[in-house]
Amino acid sequence: MDISRTKHSDDHIIHLAQRRIKGGYGNQRITMDDRGFRERFEGEGLPDTSTERAMRVLRHFVGMLNEMPEEFTSGHNGMGSSSDCYNIIPNDAASGICTDIVVTLASTRGHRLHRFTSVMRDLRSHLIECSHSTEVVFILTDVWDPLKFRESEADLKSHIRKGVKFVPGLIAGDRLIPLPLPFH
Repeated sequence: MDISRTKHSDDHIIHLAQRRIKGGYGNQRITMDDRGFRERFEGEGLPDTSTERAMRVLRHFVGMLNEMPEEFTSGHNGMGSSSDCYNIIPNDAASGICTDIVVTLASTRGHRLHRFTSVMRDLRSHLIECSHSTEVVFILTDVWDPLKFRESEADLKSHIRKGVKFVPGLIAGDRLIPLPLPFH
């Protein structure tokens, strides 16, 4: 694995999280429903090792959302090793490494590229490019609108048939709660 690309990915993760804090989540600390997400994984039949890794990634990402901006300038650089990397959408990188876990973050505010439909388009593109490695996709958003999934439904169903697990999460106030996909 190209360590320089991994390091760039870590830097990018920090940059994105810092932008999200300034973009509206402010000082409000987000807590996640660990049990709810774990139950979703178990219901999807995800192996225990993959479940533990997915939970670590989600905790790490929520932790980044909760960090204060000044802590990002003190050397915080992701999860530490290249085996702990994960993809984040949206991102500004032209290319990157494919990992087994993808975290998307869609917002109702801010730049149009961070809105739900744009993020989902980026996710669909990423899933095509990284179909050989993606196992778990977190779709985190601050608004729940099942109609917004229609554009992506056929593509997501295709990836589900290939074994990809999708776990939507709603950022509601100070909580991150898992939700089922709005289609069967």
